[in-house]
Amino acid sequence: VHSGTILLAYTHKKTHSKAKPIKTKTMKTKTMKTKTMKTKSLLSLTCALVLLCLDGQANAALVVTNGNFSDLTGLTYVGGPWYSGVPTGWSGANTGYSVIYTGNPSPGVYTYAANLLSLASLSPFVSLNQNVGTTDVAGDVTLKFDLTSISAGSTFDVGAAIFNATTGGLLATAAQLHSGTSELTALNVASGTLLNIAFWYSYAPTAPGLNNVSISQIPEPSTGSMMALGLAGLVTTRLLRRKSS
Repeated sequence: VHSGTILLAYTHKKTHSKAKPIKTKTMKTKTMKTKTMKTKSLLSLTCALVLLCLDGQANAALVVTNGNFSDLTGLTYVGGPWYSGVPTGWSGANTGYSVIYTGNPSPGVYTYAANLLSLASLSPFVSLNQNVGTTDVAGDVTLKFDLTSISAGSTFDVGAAIFNATTGGLLATAAQLHSGTSELTALNVASGTLLNIAFWYSYAPTAPGLNNVSISQIPEPSTGSMMALGLAGLVTTRLLRRKSS
């Protein structure tokens, strides 16, 4: 009797014990989909942060308009290889033969140059200049250009400068430049600075020609970009750890 009682009690207890939940194939599939969605979301966030950093460091909004002087809009042809007037995008004096072209007319390949002897003046002082845009990050700004002798000989002295167009402050300057390629760099230009570039001659028994003017910026990463990049790195590390485990 006692053994029968114990057996019944044991059977009763086992029958009413709490059943363990059974993981079905559907539940496993849903769990995997949830994890996949979370991983994709984190990856999307990482990519967005990285693109934000790259965009903030690479998109300096500086450009020289008509830096090769090939846009002849508004100029007047005056015969031979010469045009008169101030080139599109630029400000300066207008004393006659201002833009010259060289090249072979048959294939239509020409090289243009601005005549600083006509587009700049010593008295009153006038430079050939233009605003080239506003920096959207802090960094160094480099102005690059070519000088050539238009008339016979190669003796001339040319000056160039980068200005803060709002305050008139001088950011970088160079003088007594001669034929060849030259570069001028303004260091640590603050973000939000409107820039102006200018060219003139100080000595020109022969006409100095200017062409291939360009400007570029090497920006410094901002604090916000650095923080975003660090966060992107942490997220990526976390994803890699989860994947390996």
